[in-house]
Amino acid sequence: MIFAWLVCALGLTFGAGLGARALVNPHWAQKLVRLKPDEQGGGFAEFRATYGGLLFGAHVMALVLLALYFVVGEFVIGVAATGASAVLSAAWGGTAFGRAIAIWRDGADTKFNRLSLGIELLAAAAIGAPWIVWVLP
Repeated sequence: MIFAWLVCALGLTFGAGLGARALVNPHWAQKLVRLKPDEQGGGFAEFRATYGGLLFGAHVMALVLLALYFVVGEFVIGVAATGASAVLSAAWGGTAFGRAIAIWRDGADTKFNRLSLGIELLAAAAIGAPWIVWVLP
């Protein structure tokens, strides 16, 4: 089980790192997601907020709960950390599902989308590792 938590921590760190990078450099986030801001002046705020702040805040909070569980050993914190990891795993899985549908239905079968799909599936599995280990017999 400790290995699953370590894999989870790596996945959460990856998500937090993506968010931190997008917070600091919204131009990088723009290139990563292949979108461009509108000319109304608020477009980069959206990249910082959604691709930066949302990813960073959610993943860091799950990491904090995970760290508290290991340092303090409180069962309630462990349940919260596991739940937070499950929710973020589902979010990454949903992202992969949406991308898979786009590849299948929208003719978006590109190298970028296949690579992104793999990364999203890997992040979902890594962050969800504690749940996967818990559910498997």
